[in-house]
Amino acid sequence: MNTRVLLLGCLFALAVQAQESKRELWMWKDANGVIQYSDRPVPGAKKVELSGVTSPTSAAAPAATPAAVTPAARASAAATVNYQSLEIWQPESGESFFGADGAVNVRMRSEPNLASGDRLLLYLDGKLVEGAADSYEYTLTNVERGAHSLAALILDDKGKEKIRSEPRVFHMKPPSTNEPRAVGPNLKPQAPPKPTPKSNSPK
Repeated sequence: MNTRVLLLGCLFALAVQAQESKRELWMWKDANGVIQYSDRPVPGAKKVELSGVTSPTSAAAPAATPAAVTPAARASAAATVNYQSLEIWQPESGESFFGADGAVNVRMRSEPNLASGDRLLLYLDGKLVEGAADSYEYTLTNVERGAHSLAALILDDKGKEKIRSEPRVFHMKPPSTNEPRAVGPNLKPQAPPKPTPKSNSPK
């Protein structure tokens, strides 16, 4: 009984394997009279015709559903964006500001526009300007007197630099806080020198 079960199991396994290899199965008896099966022909083997076995690949494949766009896919798409240009177009190069409030409006532009996942940063004199990491406009206040340099750059989601703008220099020239010197009517004339009294000593 066990031998029959074993033979049936071997037959089933070989049938499946034979079905995957063009559905061929060969049978023969060995020197001990035991029936053997194989997917390859041997001398004296007979080919076994298999019927009723269907290929699992014949089943209709399920309809493919469109894959949802994941954040990783969007980040990958952003990584493929190559920027042609990045510039600071306001303030003008070398522009001077004389206002007492010291406000400077900064405008930037890039080609193409900033991709999702990338960051646009602005630096003033090498220090990061606080603000939104995707804004093309900033307003700088309380800028000290003197020359200052602006630079913008775009980073990907991993912090790798993609493009950097040319530096833009501007000058702050607020009114001086020193009191002006007195002139005109405010300038008091110096008093004339007093005459020196003559000595009455005899000659």
